[in-house]
Amino acid sequence: MFFAKLMGVRGWYISFSDGRTELAPQLSIVQFKRLLLFCLGLFCLSARAESKEVTIGMGNFAPYYIAEGETGIFTDIIAAVFHELPDYEPVFVFGRPNNRLWQDFSRRKVDAVSNLFDSVEVGGCRSDPVFRFRDVAITHVETELSLQKIEDLKGLNIIAFQGAKEFFGPEFSSIAQESIFSVASEPGVQAQALWDGRVDVSVGDLFIFLNSLKKISGNDASASMFKIHDILPVVYSRMGFWDDRLCAEFNRALQKIKDNGEYEKIYDRYLRLLGVEANLGS
Repeated sequence: MFFAKLMGVRGWYISFSDGRTELAPQLSIVQFKRLLLFCLGLFCLSARAESKEVTIGMGNFAPYYIAEGETGIFTDIIAAVFHELPDYEPVFVFGRPNNRLWQDFSRRKVDAVSNLFDSVEVGGCRSDPVFRFRDVAITHVETELSLQKIEDLKGLNIIAFQGAKEFFGPEFSSIAQESIFSVASEPGVQAQALWDGRVDVSVGDLFIFLNSLKKISGNDASASMFKIHDILPVVYSRMGFWDDRLCAEFNRALQKIKDNGEYEKIYDRYLRLLGVEANLGS
């Protein structure tokens, strides 16, 4: 084995392990640059080959998961965390509804799972809270409704997602009983119902609502036509891992992207993509 070093204009000296030193043929600047690029390429390929692949179960609802281009809010968060973990290479497995996600993880069909709620009973190591849902009440600006707390929903015509009563707990469930309450078969129904004026308020995730709004026929609806009321509790879900060491490393890297601002930038970027330039409060 030997190593080489550049000695001014005289060229390369090659030092052998037995102490011999010989002058190597001189390289032109172009040749040297090509050699350098080649060595860098070999280094990058070697580092990538040594990275351990981690299969991750991913969901199927935009804009949190977008299989095309492997993007979406949750996907981008995971990618940002793994960017800080060069020894691991995430391999995303998209298209699973929540129950399928958790089943695949429980059966060890994947190494890790995203969007794991605390109420789900599976083994493995759970990360710190990762994925933040932003559940809100949304009204049409023209109605001039002011909602300061959950109780203010009482008596209104409300549309929400399936399982909302159980998800938000006894207080919301009790209010729903005293209101006109309907359940949407899929997220787009909520946006369309509020746009058409068939309900007073839509209750559910802000990002999912805004994404559905873009698909309304005619594409005349915009986020500025609606008022967002932050009256519901913030909900987080986690990552699940079978590898305890990776779980701990993931937590440290997650905290790093939160501390440097990358985490919030991901959420802000998608708000802008969905037509919200500022935080529209109540």
